[in-house]
Amino acid sequence: MGKDLHRTILPFIMKAISNHNKVKNVEVVNDPDFYILKVIRKQNFRDLYVILSDDYFFGDYSAIVMHSTLKNGGFILIARPETDDYDSNEPENKIGIGKIKKLLGALHLDEYWTFHS
Repeated sequence: MGKDLHRTILPFIMKAISNHNKVKNVEVVNDPDFYILKVIRKQNFRDLYVILSDDYFFGDYSAIVMHSTLKNGGFILIARPETDDYDSNEPENKIGIGKIKKLLGALHLDEYWTFHS
């Protein structure tokens, strides 16, 4: 786990999130272990942190490891397109987990962790 993503993935994700109609701004958070984005949203929706997973096989262990990085909720984005879908939420921790299509859908809700694709 970490920052082992193809060089085109992060710019693609940044552009997709930045162009979302509920997003005001996207900032890259300096972290030595993961790509983390702070998504600042419009319409008084709460901001959220998105951590990008570079796992080829994403599963429960991956979610547990990344969960500690998102102490106040957020979204674990399965960033590799070739990784199987892992659609899950942890509502008690205000965490959503999924691929880019789920994140883009979840951005329409203030309580993004309740979105299911």
